Amino acid sequence: MGSPQMRLLKTTATSLLAVAAAMAFAVPAQAGPRDSDHDGMPNRWEKKHGLNPHSRADAKKDPDHDGLSNRREYKLRGNPHDEDTDNDGQDDGDERRTRTKVNKADSDRDGILDGDEDADRDGVANEDEDDAYERCAADDDDRDRDFVADEDENELHLRVGDADSDDDGVRDGAEDRDGDGASNEDEDDKNGDACNGDRDRDGKSDEDEGDRFGTITSFDAGTGTLVVTTVASRRVSVEVTDDTEIELGDESGHDEGDGSTTDLVAGAGVAELEIDRETRDLEKIKLL
Repeated sequence: MGSPQMRLLKTTATSLLAVAAAMAFAVPAQAGPRDSDHDGMPNRWEKKHGLNPHSRADAKKDPDHDGLSNRREYKLRGNPHDEDTDNDGQDDGDERRTRTKVNKADSDRDGILDGDEDADRDGVANEDEDDAYERCAADDDDRDRDFVADEDENELHLRVGDADSDDDGVRDGAEDRDGDGASNEDEDDKNGDACNGDRDRDGKSDEDEGDRFGTITSFDAGTGTLVVTTVASRRVSVEVTDDTEIELGDESGHDEGDGSTTDLVAGAGVAELEIDRETRDLEKIKLL
């Protein structure tokens, strides 16, 4: 039967085994996030972003057209309905190419937004690398609908999500932050823009509806010097040449069409200027 000491050791060992077994049954194994359709995205995340937790079909879809599937958005902590989750100016899909983070605006913490960096050192910012193959300006997010792409707001010292950053009553897109004679909204214009919308079909681009760039301060017919004061109280001086196109608007007191230098009078409203940045010659002026 053994000594009392041996019987005590056996009893103690048996008790410990019983306790261990009880604990094993009492503590359930840690379960992973529930994924009903087994598409690699948890139900809770799918519901949060308006996806179907009972269909695997949405795993490969890309609703924000940023180059990342919904499944990749989940794995990289992105937003499947926002092409630029961290608002650094660079689309989520492009972040993979430059090896920056989808959800961190300044991945290397150097004080420069990822979109403003130049990963391949070709003189083109990360955020502008995809401009060549984008169909139109509307391919870039514009959350506040001020007609300045989110990726360009910081360069013009504007605020993403605020259509009137300086609260002066003029939409950011209609102002001329850098004083070059081109409205903020026109800085990224491209010829043949496939998304240059005209919802009311009045022949005027949506971004130009209601625009007022400024007012003519003076025009010297002898020298051709035209001075325009912008809505932000900046003065823009340009040279009118024989090649300058003058377009009359529906508020100019004339039928819309071609105008002449006689229409360049002080006080006339100006909707838009197109200036040759090297010569400062006025290529086109749209009067209100």
